[in-house]
Amino acid sequence: MGRRVRWVKQLVVELPRQLRLAYCLFRDERVPMYVKAAFMGALGVIALPIVDLPAVIPFVGELDVLALTLLSVRLFIAACPRYVIEEQERLIMQRRSRFDEDVRRGERIAIMIYRRLRPEEQADLGGTRAPQPVESGHEVSV
Repeated sequence: MGRRVRWVKQLVVELPRQLRLAYCLFRDERVPMYVKAAFMGALGVIALPIVDLPAVIPFVGELDVLALTLLSVRLFIAACPRYVIEEQERLIMQRRSRFDEDVRRGERIAIMIYRRLRPEEQADLGGTRAPQPVESGHEVSV
């Protein structure tokens, strides 16, 4: 039972951390292209239904994908130059990594899109409210 708990904890804790590092390493130009290509190939095999345990077995069908993803991420990280890994880990700890920059950029874009699509702003242009429908079928400006 203890092994299973450790394994699940490792999946829950390690996988997001390892994925963040793998993202940063993948975006780093110092990592050889053949290493990146092998990693993308592994993720492609995982994403395609070639390696797929029956989905009828509860929980097991998802575990194979998680386990293979963790394995491929670890192998990718192990194949990267050690000095690049150390630098990326330091940047991640300082919240200055490529991942953090991309997340911040994504947040800014999401906020910009949200503000443009918000109904309140579309209805309130220049301090006047949009025409309100009345039960009689006529519109009234307020």
